[in-house]
Amino acid sequence: MTIGAIARSKATTKETENEDFEELRKCRDDVAKQLGLDADKLELSMGMSSDFEAAIRQGSTEVRVGTTIFGERPARGDAKVKEDTTEEKK
Repeated sequence: MTIGAIARSKATTKETENEDFEELRKCRDDVAKQLGLDADKLELSMGMSSDFEAAIRQGSTEVRVGTTIFGERPARGDAKVKEDTTEEKK
């Protein structure tokens, strides 16, 4: 999983590509070439809930969309650890 700069993701539109995604795709292609593989044989995991569409347009084969599915995480100061309710078996 690769993660680019959030500022570039927010600045990306359908008309402009995310420079980080472009660079990551080039890195994947270079690695594939050095290994003598077709670039399509290597996964390219980039993109998250806020920028997955741009990532897919730029060649991502895997994205993380947890926030889209599960919602926003609580702020760090508001996060609570749930008590363990399992009983130990003896």
